[in-house]
Amino acid sequence: MTAVVLITGGAAGIGRAIADAVVAGGARAILWDVDAQRLETARNELGENVRVERVDVSDAAAVQEAMGRIGDDWAPTHLVNNAGIIGRRMPLVDIDPAEVDRVFGINVRSAFIVTQAFLRARADHPEAAIVNLSSIAAGNGGAAGNAVYAASKGALQSLTFAMARELAPAIRVNALAPGIIDTDIQKDVFADRAEMDARAATIPLHRLGEAADVAEAAAWLLFRAAYTTGEVVTVSGGRK
Repeated sequence: MTAVVLITGGAAGIGRAIADAVVAGGARAILWDVDAQRLETARNELGENVRVERVDVSDAAAVQEAMGRIGDDWAPTHLVNNAGIIGRRMPLVDIDPAEVDRVFGINVRSAFIVTQAFLRARADHPEAAIVNLSSIAAGNGGAAGNAVYAASKGALQSLTFAMARELAPAIRVNALAPGIIDTDIQKDVFADRAEMDARAATIPLHRLGEAADVAEAAAWLLFRAAYTTGEVVTVSGGRK
């Protein structure tokens, strides 16, 4: 049967690259994002094998309503919890509790909400799988000033382990931990392109990652990693 992959944050960056990869592999994709313009671009470029909708995945009611509009013909069989933000850079002493709520709402709470909706609406598939997008920041604490982001990604990895135990053997659940990937979200971390390039020189593979690098790993976890669950796969060019 044809797989249908629901991808949150699917309009750009890593999410869009994953959509490109799964459609190229013969699956269909449902993209949820808050960027209506980029969603429309994805629909135009991917054609009949993609459906798009503007959805705030941190809003439980909005997620339930969007899932209810999908219909049986497009019931998802696979899920990628990719939606996420880095948030504002702040030293620990100045962290705003409202920013903690905002970052955790998008990076962690949304994974609970969307996964619940997916489990209630999904169609059976012999290779059913969920991939959560974490970060190497979950293990190394992230850049200075990004403690909230790092903590949220650590929480997402713990959720991955819990999901893998609870949903086995019907659904495999794994996480990806990208390093520095050359996407627009890095503008929230680096001051300018020169700083990004300087950081690239410190990576063992001597380059920043590309969204396609992460998408390739995601496609493997979604469709080909038949005996892999409860794992975190690092895609960082050797950066720790």
